[in-house]
Amino acid sequence: MRLSPPVEPMLARSVTALPSFRARAMLFEQKADGLRVFVFTGLKPYLQSRRGADLGPAFPEITQAAIALGVEAVVDGVM
Repeated sequence: MRLSPPVEPMLARSVTALPSFRARAMLFEQKADGLRVFVFTGLKPYLQSRRGADLGPAFPEITQAAIALGVEAVVDGVM
């Protein structure tokens, strides 16, 4: 299966308490503040913002790093 931009990300939501772990198997992660980026690597890398904008021109060093990886992947991260 291949993912191609744009993708719609799962978004964090605020809660007042964590659900019971006995109810179902879940993982929790603290939301980091910053710029969320999806990096599509490969021969023609693409950097996508959470809202779908092309961030490649603003971050050429990340685009070059994505080319240097030498594999096709999608990385979801916050910077």
